[in-house]
Amino acid sequence: MKKLAGQLLKWGVSIALVWWLLHRIGLNMIFGLLKQANPFWISAGLILFFLSHLLGSVQWRMLLTSEAIHLTLRRVLSCYFVGLFFNNFLIGGAGGDVFRMLDVSKSSKKGTGAVSSVLLDRMMGFLVMSGMTILAIPFAMRLKPFGGTFWTPFFIMMIGWVFLLSFFFSKRFAKLFTWVVRPFIPAKIQVKMREVYRKIHAFGRQRTFFVRTVLISLAVQSARIMTHYLMARSFGITVLPVYYFLFIPIIAIMATLPISIGGIGLREQTGVVLFTLVGMTAVQAVAVEFTSYLVAITTSIPGGVIFAARGGFHHSTEHKESQR
Repeated sequence: MKKLAGQLLKWGVSIALVWWLLHRIGLNMIFGLLKQANPFWISAGLILFFLSHLLGSVQWRMLLTSEAIHLTLRRVLSCYFVGLFFNNFLIGGAGGDVFRMLDVSKSSKKGTGAVSSVLLDRMMGFLVMSGMTILAIPFAMRLKPFGGTFWTPFFIMMIGWVFLLSFFFSKRFAKLFTWVVRPFIPAKIQVKMREVYRKIHAFGRQRTFFVRTVLISLAVQSARIMTHYLMARSFGITVLPVYYFLFIPIIAIMATLPISIGGIGLREQTGVVLFTLVGMTAVQAVAVEFTSYLVAITTSIPGGVIFAARGGFHHSTEHKESQR
């Protein structure tokens, strides 16, 4: 009953935000702008975002290999795209990560390694994307002097960035944090969490491997941010790329908050608040975020096809991948 109430509340938030945007901007104006989209830039955005998925699969395979989980690139691509499909089409947004963990666990019989690889993949994405935002701040400040309160969400994100770095790469800091939360976590789960943490901590000590992974993640996240820029270009918008590196991570974080369905409404509203500060109209901001979301949805559809071809949740796991 509580779960149903929570879902209804999320639907209510999404509907209210969408209604407010449509009431404020006008559905006709949004559709009018969408019809003017240049197919060249839309196609470029689709290709770039799809390439980011391929690079993301390579990065995840590297993380799996570091956990002694040796799967073929074809198998990793299959699992990665199915995960993307679930993340985009299942209410909740984390179903794809759970699928990846379970699927790799069945194939490799290494549950802890599967979990830590997916968590590392997610954590790397957040750290790199938020890190790029932090680097964009001084450039944005030189271009446009925003007010003091404007920087509040960026300050909060910076705190989260420092916290994650400290937690996963400093055992002393992690011990302080776990001492606080330990009374609220069952003993069995604590054991599993310690195993996963040890694997993640060990990853940070492999400097060469860590740098290579960060470089790939930089390419992945840059491609996903620049997709928004390409969508803007399709509408003839020429806002400087630095603002996308500044704003998109904040929009992405807002969209993941568990207060709406898949970030619908919240994503577009945040885009309006931020991008209107640098010259976009509200209609343009909504169009850019909406088309960028459609690109993400479209490029994840192959995962649904792969999932169906594998026989859905009942696909066979008898054929395990051989070590290369």
